[in-house]
Amino acid sequence: MSSCIINDMIYNILLLITGFNNKKILKGRLENMLNMKEKKRGIILAVLIVVITVISLVGFNIVFKKDMNKSSNIITAKGQLLQPEQVIKNYFGYYNEKNVKGVNSTHTEWLRGPSLDENLKSIKLNSIVEDTSPSEKEGYMKYGRGIINGAKAENVKIYKVNYTVKYKKDGIGPEDSGTYEKWIILVRKDKNSPWLIDDGGEG
Repeated sequence: MSSCIINDMIYNILLLITGFNNKKILKGRLENMLNMKEKKRGIILAVLIVVITVISLVGFNIVFKKDMNKSSNIITAKGQLLQPEQVIKNYFGYYNEKNVKGVNSTHTEWLRGPSLDENLKSIKLNSIVEDTSPSEKEGYMKYGRGIINGAKAENVKIYKVNYTVKYKKDGIGPEDSGTYEKWIILVRKDKNSPWLIDDGGEG
């Protein structure tokens, strides 16, 4: 049934109920009422669209920031890959915060794990010095993990780090609270890939 027929039926019913004798005036009033309802609907719809748009933008911004935070573990604010020294600093910073996800972001896949040492109280990096000795690098490539990952010399860097660590309880781990020096080996797949910690140990 068309809207015109329905409207005529409504007008006739209202004429009978109200006894109003001017169909034209009644029709005009009814149309005004319907127009007001349409306007209200339009306003409500516009408000809903604005609200949905704002929520969507806020959600996108949150996700975008999270993604930026993730990538900032290996990329600087200028879009450059982090230098090996900064990766090491990040590692110690995340380790001190007991941030598993952060620590894993500085490691190659084989070093990543689901947890950290629960006995750790704090750890602080004191110094970083690059070890440019060819023999150290050669040892990694020929006798260490370089055999597995096939890393080339230009994609391997070795650093001597000095750090101070405190544990909740001594005598239950590989080392007690104190200051230590160790070597950290970082690798990358190529010049367009991030530097990541792949191995380490006593000098």
